[in-house]
Amino acid sequence: MRRLKAEIYVFLVDQSPEYLSSLKKSIEHPERYTILTHTSGERFIKDLTSMKFAPNDICVAFLGYQFFGDTDHTLMNGIEILESIKVINPSIEVIMLTGDDEGSYGSFARKSGAFTVIPKNDNVFMRSNNLIMKVISEKRLDQSRRTFLILLRIFLVFLLLLIIALGLYQLFFV
Repeated sequence: MRRLKAEIYVFLVDQSPEYLSSLKKSIEHPERYTILTHTSGERFIKDLTSMKFAPNDICVAFLGYQFFGDTDHTLMNGIEILESIKVINPSIEVIMLTGDDEGSYGSFARKSGAFTVIPKNDNVFMRSNNLIMKVISEKRLDQSRRTFLILLRIFLVFLLLLIIALGLYQLFFV
C-alpha cells in the first residue's frame, strides 16, 4: 500500500508583525512545514476558506487573542476566530496565545476547541516547537488507528464471506 505524504501547515495569527516574525524564526526545521502568517483574524478566515486540504494533512494554528483595526476598532477576538476555524475545518488544532491580561480566557478557549493555551512569554518559542511535534504525533497516531480499523473491518468481512462460502459449499456439495 502506497502512503501519501501529509502536508503540514503551521498558521501564525497575531496582531503584531514583529511577534509573528519572531515566532516564525523560532520554528525549528521550517522547511518541513508550510508556514503562513496573518496579522488579522478576518484575513486568516478568508484565506482559510479558500484553501483545500487533503484528509491526511496536518494543520496547527497559533492564534493571538486581541486584534485591532487601523482606526482602533475592535475586530474579531481570538475566541471568535477559533470558533470560525472549527466551523471551517474542525481538524485544525488551535493553540491560543495569551498576553498578560488575557489569561482568564484559557478555560473558555479550551471549551471552544483550542488544543491548548500558552502565555506569550520567553518560553513560547520553545513550547511552540514542542506543541507542533505533539500535534503531528497525535494526528499521525490517529491516522494509523483509523487505517488499522478500516483494515480490520475489511479482514472481518472477508472472513465472514469465507465462512458463508464454506457453509454453502458444504450445504450443496457434501
